[in-house]
Amino acid sequence: MPDRRSGTGTGRTRSGWAVLCQRNDSCHNRRRADACEGGLRDTRDSVGQEAVSSVEKADTRHRRPAHSGDLPSLLWPPGFPLTDRSATRLTPETANDLDLKPAVQALSGHDQHRERFVAGVLTELCTAPEVITHRQQVIANLLDEPALCQRLRDLLPRLSSLVREPQRPMYAHDWDVEQIVHRLTELELYVEVALCLAETLETSALHAPALQALHASIQMITTSHEFEALREELPPLRAQIDAVQSVTIGVNLSRDLRPESATILSIDAQKIEGRGGLLKRLLGQDSARLGITKLRGEPGRSIRSFFPPMEPDGHRHANPLVEDLRRLLERVMEPVATVIERYVWAHTRDFTALEAELSLMLDGVALIERLRAAGLPMCRPEIAPMGERRSALEEGYNPSLALRMLQAAPEESATASIVTNPITFDENHGRVWILTGPNRGGKTTYARAAGLAQLLFQAGMYVPARTARMSPSDNLFTHFPRPESATLGEGRLDDEAARLAGIFQEATPHSLILINEGLSGTNTLEALALAHDAVRGLHLLGARTIYVTHLHELARHVDEINATTCGDGTVGSLVAEVEGEIRAGGAGHRRTFRIRPSPPLGLSYASEIAEQHGISYSQLTHLLRDRGLIPEPE
Repeated sequence: MPDRRSGTGTGRTRSGWAVLCQRNDSCHNRRRADACEGGLRDTRDSVGQEAVSSVEKADTRHRRPAHSGDLPSLLWPPGFPLTDRSATRLTPETANDLDLKPAVQALSGHDQHRERFVAGVLTELCTAPEVITHRQQVIANLLDEPALCQRLRDLLPRLSSLVREPQRPMYAHDWDVEQIVHRLTELELYVEVALCLAETLETSALHAPALQALHASIQMITTSHEFEALREELPPLRAQIDAVQSVTIGVNLSRDLRPESATILSIDAQKIEGRGGLLKRLLGQDSARLGITKLRGEPGRSIRSFFPPMEPDGHRHANPLVEDLRRLLERVMEPVATVIERYVWAHTRDFTALEAELSLMLDGVALIERLRAAGLPMCRPEIAPMGERRSALEEGYNPSLALRMLQAAPEESATASIVTNPITFDENHGRVWILTGPNRGGKTTYARAAGLAQLLFQAGMYVPARTARMSPSDNLFTHFPRPESATLGEGRLDDEAARLAGIFQEATPHSLILINEGLSGTNTLEALALAHDAVRGLHLLGARTIYVTHLHELARHVDEINATTCGDGTVGSLVAEVEGEIRAGGAGHRRTFRIRPSPPLGLSYASEIAEQHGISYSQLTHLLRDRGLIPEPE
């Protein structure tokens, strides 16, 4: 409440804004307004003189540096043609078939802002050996230098904050006060990031050409006259903005003590505080900056949200007093904006690509470290010529499965049950593999492991294997079970046949094809005939292929297919192995999840799965009898 004895009262708001309420005294008000205007002129003159002096001192240095622009890429070698960067992209269906999501999440640090970029890198099949090598060298350098890797991880949050700053108009005449302050903060972060990155790279052993080029480029930026001028001028500019801490507003009251008019009295360099306690009064704190009521509002909250006179009226017209304040602050900030505008060359887009690429590389290293800590191998694959159509992975496994197991149980022992297997494609052992074995014996997991390793390899990442030598593929096709087609007159077999035909229309000898239970939408005899022709066609094509099927008889025909079909490779038989005595119906065995070249065993062990789920005939009989639905046997 106003102090009626003195005729004045003060109410305090957040951010140090004050409202000074007094009785109607036009002479007193004019004196305060004149003092405010004089103070504003003094403030503007002081800010303007410092800013102009600073500008004049470095006027010749505020042009755009010749070296500014995009930094060297961690993904693409210098001079690699932009036209060659567009590669074949996997379809969403293929990515889903491969269960790519856990790998994308891991390589994006589980940051949704980065997942789209990471998915783009993984699903664009880069076939250029020099690009794959360029990326592998960065990963290897970061692995070899843990201190460098950690310092870059520490820098990454600031780099991310810089590139995620909202885009603003380029020139100061389009800025409001808030944008001026944000632009200054952006420039401060730009300088901080550049200097920290330069120091980190300067004090580290750099072997990767990409990191060496980045170091040279950052050094050119941070040692330039333009950057030095920016670095020197930022502290005075910040001090000028920080000098504006509070605004005092005077409100005239009518005879019946109702507010009737208001004006801005002063722009001050000190915060206003709420009602002072006894300790503050004893210490003699400046009573002119202390309110007699509680300070209202809170940091980060707009004053308009709790001070109704500041709200626009019903026609959305801004309050005139707020507009006056905005214009005054713009006049105060105008010299600052003039200086900042000269640094339009210092743009966050210079670091945008670097932030995305560096985060991918650091998360790639983190993925390697996490899987190795869990006892699983990760290696840098050798690059075989594309024409060899070769893959040779020792102790390969499915990384998505491993990541899901670690997510469910983070302890390192969670992946102890993962079984590694060799994955081989060549002209001697087998380029087209027919994979058979028991249900849930690891066949689909194995096919996905081959596909995920290929994607990681061509993205320039390490692959899940002890050792690896791989040829790039020009495309990757999958043919996994889908829900039945909703097209009128078409069934499951129609859909499967159409999708398989689509693969043959696009695939080349350099492609990788993964088929999981294809052409199973019909009876066994028809499915066997269709699959036999399909495998002959794959052998003729010469593409690396894994054909997962329950048609064990198909795998028995590999010798006949090799003998009767032209092709520069061979068709081979892979089996998901079991241990123990094999009896009719598949009982008496244990799945090992080992995949090895072998003739088919001939049993799918479906009856065992039926027993595990309680749907064998004997189990169903007991269930229905227990429910009283069928009589007891006589």
